[in-house]
Amino acid sequence: MLPATAAPVALIMRRGPAGWWHLMKWDLLRCEVTPGAWLRGTLYPRRCAVSPDGTLLGYFALGHGKSPWDTYFAVSKTPWLTALTAWQTHGTWTGGCEFAPDNSLTISASMDKKPFHGSYPYRVTVRDLDHDWVRRDLQNELNRGWRPLPQEAAKRLPPELRQAVLIERTRRGDDHALVLAHTGTDFQRHGIEGVQVSYLRREADGAFTPLPEAVWADWDSKGRLLMATRDGLVTITDRQSGSWTRTWSQDLRDLTPAPAPSPHWAREW
Repeated sequence: MLPATAAPVALIMRRGPAGWWHLMKWDLLRCEVTPGAWLRGTLYPRRCAVSPDGTLLGYFALGHGKSPWDTYFAVSKTPWLTALTAWQTHGTWTGGCEFAPDNSLTISASMDKKPFHGSYPYRVTVRDLDHDWVRRDLQNELNRGWRPLPQEAAKRLPPELRQAVLIERTRRGDDHALVLAHTGTDFQRHGIEGVQVSYLRREADGAFTPLPEAVWADWDSKGRLLMATRDGLVTITDRQSGSWTRTWSQDLRDLTPAPAPSPHWAREW
C-alpha cells in the first residue's frame, strides 16, 4: 500500500494469484477502488513510491522481457505500469525512490544514470545504493512521518518485540499511535519482500493492542486507520463514541488476472 501524502488516495499493490501483481487506486474520500494494471513478473513495493498527489508511481520491476526490460526502474501514472520513462538497473540491487513536492525524483540504486526509454520532465537525482537494508524496508513509513518509538514506551511491549526495530506514528489530534515492529527478513515466510513486521495500536493510556490481522497499516489525514489484512481485505477503521469501529471494507480475494491496455491518458505526459 502506498498512500499519497498530499491527496486522499492510496495505491494498492496486490500480489496474486501466483506470479501476478495487480494495481488499484483507492479513493479515500469516496471509498472506491479502481482497478488498473496487471503484471506477470515481480514488483518491489517497499522500494516504490507515489508522488505527493498520488498521480505518479516510481517502481522497480523484475520482468520476463529481454534486456533492458528484465530489471528496470520506471515512472508511470497510477494505477498503471505503462513506463513513461525507464532506466536499466544492474539486477535487483535497488534501494528505493522518493518524490519531492515538485515531483523531482531521487532514486537510490545500482543503475544507469540515463533512461533507455522516454524522459522525465522534472529533475532526477540518482544516488549510490545505500546498504542500510532496514532503513530501505521502512523508508516509505519514515517519509510519511513515522519516527523511532521512545525507549520508555518500548518497555511496555511484549518481550519478543522489544529487540525489534520499532517505529511509531501518532494519530492526528490525539494520543493514539500505530507501532510497527520490524523483526527481520525471512523469504520463506509471508511478508512484503520477505520483511517480517508486526503492528500494534498504542492507546491513549499507553497500553498496546496487537493488530495480528494487519500486513500493512497507517493513518490517513482524517485519523482513520487504513489496513490491508492477511485475509485479503482493505479496511477503514475509525474511532467512534470511544471505541474503534470498522466503517468500510472491500474484499480483494479471488481476483482473476485480466490484463488490459492502459488508457490513453496513462501513456503520455
